[in-house]
Amino acid sequence: MAAGRLHLILLAGGLGLRAQGSDNVPKQFRPTGRGLLFTVSLGEFLSLDQGSGFRPADLILTVPDDWREAAAGALQKVDIPWGLAPAGTTRTGSTWNAVRELEALHAPEPEDLVAVHDAARPFASADLLVRLGRAVTGAQGAVPGVPVPDTIVQSNEGMASYLERSTLLAVQTPQVFRWNPFRAAHAWAATQGADFTDDGGLMAARGLDPVVVPGEPGNWKVTTTGDWDRAQALLEPS
Repeated sequence: MAAGRLHLILLAGGLGLRAQGSDNVPKQFRPTGRGLLFTVSLGEFLSLDQGSGFRPADLILTVPDDWREAAAGALQKVDIPWGLAPAGTTRTGSTWNAVRELEALHAPEPEDLVAVHDAARPFASADLLVRLGRAVTGAQGAVPGVPVPDTIVQSNEGMASYLERSTLLAVQTPQVFRWNPFRAAHAWAATQGADFTDDGGLMAARGLDPVVVPGEPGNWKVTTTGDWDRAQALLEPS
């Protein structure tokens, strides 16, 4: 199946309390040497040329109400159509808000693609986005995964059940999906009040297991204060 346009949903609706500064600014809106944190991965994705076939055609950013003005100011120089969606009470709710805002901004065609990315992962590469987009050919979605370095157990009433590490992967974002099944899955979740830790999990719950492509070890998530310090050092201008 040929892909159409690629639409980008960037999730920046969390409060980021564990990496929040002393000024109570959520991590995704804290300044770095390359702009506010949420703009770093966006700039990387927009570095793709149109000929790649996977440069985002438009953007929806989920944002807490108190940070809409800051977000809009940071997006003024973005050269694609964009819109702001309110943060939901859950991750899945935020994405559903973005879906509806995207439909109002630039109604996707059935075979279009949508990429969902966490703003707290500033180091995802444009190459990863392209590989995910290509992997969706013949599938409903694609997610990146990296090997798990630790031994993992499942606790059952205090007893450890060991899982086979060679089959385990840590899932990252961005994740890319075909528009129609993605939209239908989120409509279902909205009616059921269901919440998932990522969109691939929602798709799998609807019988639409995404394919897995190799992720990037450097595509880690800024979660704690230590993560923030490390990210800020890496994002200093060279």
